[in-house]
Amino acid sequence: MRFVLGILLSAAALFAGSGVALADPPLPPYPEVTTWADVNVRTCEATSCPIWKTIPAGTSTIGICWTRGETVHAHGIYNNIWIKVSGMDGGRYMASAIFFVGDERANLPYENDCGGH
Repeated sequence: MRFVLGILLSAAALFAGSGVALADPPLPPYPEVTTWADVNVRTCEATSCPIWKTIPAGTSTIGICWTRGETVHAHGIYNNIWIKVSGMDGGRYMASAIFFVGDERANLPYENDCGGH
């Protein structure tokens, strides 16, 4: 039993030391996302969270990653994807993906899931 446990722990240590992780955050440079309508940027991924600022329609900004949050309904669209946008101060600033050009993730790659952000 100790032998099997030792092998499992060794394998886990080897995997951890390989730099491979499923929830690694995306690395810079981050892609840009562009709004097609004014969007409220909030301090979390829910409409009950305080508004940090509003990004006007037609504005491009840095889209760090995407995550799931409260489902939002606007302009006939339902979506629970939120985009973490750059605030240049490291804060958590989230905006509903509905208001960005592109697919349900504002064209952010699937791999740019915020994970533990």
